[in-house]
Amino acid sequence: MRRAFGTILPSSNRMVERATGAVLRCFPEVDACFARVAYHGAGVGYDMAAYREAARLLAHAGVEAVCWNGSRGAALGLAADEALCAAMAEAAGCAATTAALGTREVLRGLGARRLGLVVQGEVGEAQAAAAGLGGELVAARGLGVTDNLAAAAVAPGVIASAVRDVTGARPDAVLVWSTNLAGFEVAGALEAELGVTVVDAASAGVWAGLRALGVDTAAARAMGRMFGLGCG
Repeated sequence: MRRAFGTILPSSNRMVERATGAVLRCFPEVDACFARVAYHGAGVGYDMAAYREAARLLAHAGVEAVCWNGSRGAALGLAADEALCAAMAEAAGCAATTAALGTREVLRGLGARRLGLVVQGEVGEAQAAAAGLGGELVAARGLGVTDNLAAAAVAPGVIASAVRDVTGARPDAVLVWSTNLAGFEVAGALEAELGVTVVDAASAGVWAGLRALGVDTAAARAMGRMFGLGCG
């Protein structure tokens, strides 16, 4: 049987499964399994019972790692994601991670402190997210989308334009910081065009899940860039 990791995503998300499928073109030997929890808003804390149950059910599929592929942990503070990982790991009986924790790992590896963020709502959301990830916000662009489902309908070209806008401040990295934006569709091309690392939140969650699974992702990251996946 092929190895598998489990992903928990917000109930109104339409992008994580697409981003996961795109990244897994680099890993045809790995399966992804999915579960959803209710989305109550970006600033709301975690309903631990719901995440425990989702992780427990993913364990029925034999997953060897579980990832929460949502972006709210950055603004909540990553201690919240660390506590969430402990709960998911206990429920599933395997390793656990989150998109936010995976992104912090990528940024630390790059030595990236000056961050540009593109967020789905208002610019004010970016400050707390950058601080939670351990960086300094130097530029941000909000897309003004307050409904989480509607974020999935934002055209990739709009996202690309926003990324170009924030690179004027010369950040070390630009984050498309919502797992319901189609950042993975444009991140790789923007990296080549702008000469700056572009991290798509949903893709970052997938790569974090693969690392938690114990997959060697180093060689595949270059392939991921070729596919335009914003793997960081």
